[in-house]
Amino acid sequence: RGDASAEIELYDVNAGIESSLVVGWNEIKYVADTRKSYGRLPKIRARGGEINQVILNILVNAAQAIEAQKRPGKGLIEISTFAKGGYAVIEIRDDGPGIPEDIRLRIFDPFFTTKEPGKGTGLGLSISYDIVVAKHGGTLAVDSEPGKGATFVIELPIEGPRSA
Repeated sequence: RGDASAEIELYDVNAGIESSLVVGWNEIKYVADTRKSYGRLPKIRARGGEINQVILNILVNAAQAIEAQKRPGKGLIEISTFAKGGYAVIEIRDDGPGIPEDIRLRIFDPFFTTKEPGKGTGLGLSISYDIVVAKHGGTLAVDSEPGKGATFVIELPIEGPRSA
């Protein structure tokens, strides 16, 4: 959901992650444990609701990927934050199946999905990319090794988007 009227405000990244975890908890709690390592971050200038949506999309995708493995025990989703060179960095790592190299470059494309019909629109990561990169002047990247999980890295400028 996009809220075009959302204003840039001071946003607490760590509190935003906690809020996103609450919203997505029913998707996560049965399939993965979470491990959090929050660094000391200043509040950043951002549209908080949009950033929460990005975090939620990535968390739910991680949980769904772990669940799709149908393994005997729970998986693990690790979330860490830290500041680096004027950016607030959020890393979300899962121990799911990983993303095959041949599709890794397509995961941010609109309507691209690996989910079975009716299970996903292929818009979550595309919208997330637009929010982070186009609207906030940050970066959204993924690193993955098939069979070992995926790590999404979100970097958001602490001072907010240049145009704001």
